[in-house]
Amino acid sequence: MRGELRSLISSVPVLLMACLSPALAADTGRLDALELQLRDAQVQLAALKAGPHDKAVLDDLRQSTAKQHDDIRARLSAQPRVGLDNGRLSVTSADGAFSLALRSLMQFDAGYFAQGKNPPGVDLNSGSNLRRARIGLVGTAWRDWAYNFTYEFGGSGVEKAYLYSAYLQYDGLKPLSFRIGAFTPFDNLEGATGGSNITFLERATAASVARGIAGSSGRDAISVFAQGDRYLASVSFTGGRTTDAATFDEQQALVGRIAWLAVSDGGTKWLLNADVAHVFKLADVAPGPASSNTINLGDGPELALQTARTISTGGISASKVTEFGFETALNAGRFYAQGGWFHYGVVRKNSVLPDPRFSGWYTQASWSLTGETRRYESASAAFRALQPDRPLGTPGGFGAFESKLRYSSMNLDYMPTAVFGAGGINGGIQNVWTTGLNWYPTSGLRFMLDLDDIHVHHVEAPAGDISAVAVGLRSQVSF
Repeated sequence: MRGELRSLISSVPVLLMACLSPALAADTGRLDALELQLRDAQVQLAALKAGPHDKAVLDDLRQSTAKQHDDIRARLSAQPRVGLDNGRLSVTSADGAFSLALRSLMQFDAGYFAQGKNPPGVDLNSGSNLRRARIGLVGTAWRDWAYNFTYEFGGSGVEKAYLYSAYLQYDGLKPLSFRIGAFTPFDNLEGATGGSNITFLERATAASVARGIAGSSGRDAISVFAQGDRYLASVSFTGGRTTDAATFDEQQALVGRIAWLAVSDGGTKWLLNADVAHVFKLADVAPGPASSNTINLGDGPELALQTARTISTGGISASKVTEFGFETALNAGRFYAQGGWFHYGVVRKNSVLPDPRFSGWYTQASWSLTGETRRYESASAAFRALQPDRPLGTPGGFGAFESKLRYSSMNLDYMPTAVFGAGGINGGIQNVWTTGLNWYPTSGLRFMLDLDDIHVHHVEAPAGDISAVAVGLRSQVSF
């Protein structure tokens, strides 16, 4: 009898804690009723302690208390679930059909350019920059729908607020999915890796130029894609970007990507990737059929503290633009390597001049000094950044450390020895060596140090050559 009584008494605090749960606090009427029931149970228990123990009364009280306990558990299970995984606040309905999560990314960059004998007017900007500052809401609705609304307040050299993503996605026909809105369409492997997971402060120039033609963030698009554990195939119809100046007819293009995880054996994974983009209608910047349609390919020095480009084709009057590229990535334990080659072709508009062709490539490798390995993410068919096995603040933990090295080359010269009237384009050849170190104190924090050796060469205009050694530091928080 005493054991049963102790069991009943010990259940009272559990019931009280359940009653005080924040999930039930919103339902004041039911909470008050439960509190009254528990008070009655306490009174009855007190009476049993003070007086003779009647087995019938005790059995009745046990059943009543058990029913109250089951009722509370049922009501708790019907409440939305609130989570804070890795700092990300999320709410999910009891049936899992609806969810809402807060997502944020902040990257603050600081850097210095030690410049060579650069041309007059070329002054690479040393200083600081809020590279990325995103906040958004993502989740699911009616189980088969997904949504994303993210705003960006950072930028390259100059912070500029713009709509980064705003799309609706239908997943009810798996493995097929459909997405519509403004977002980053599936383009190349470097683009799919995402700004919070790239190994270096900036993507390799060749990949940045490729994704900027018809992809990149804030692009109006409609996508159809199929995704599995070891493959991703997508095709997107894309238009302009949310940051584009006003046009009279938007750009129209098709973007495709195929990725296949050819090897997935324990700690070894080998990914193959191909992408293509074809712009069949460039944006009209003026009304009427006589509007000029131009494309300007170029990029900066792979340290985004400025808006100026170090290589550029200038405006090319064009009717069509085509890009295709091949990339591969290998993850073997603590070793990671990635590389790619890209081709860019421009069809001139109403011209007898030859159509220019350009190319670029990169290769990079990283080594986890603390033994962690990169995780493959099937949803994006790309590899994510390291996650520390022993985060800073845990016993013996200092986070994860990663060394890295990259060579990047971009050639925007086309027949550079020809005079301009013959169709030659002297956009420049940029080669960049980058080495550095990444530190991941915890899963949501990262500090990056890059050292760049930058050289820009112009075959027919050596006076315009650029050289610099740059150091860049990034602090990042994401959830």
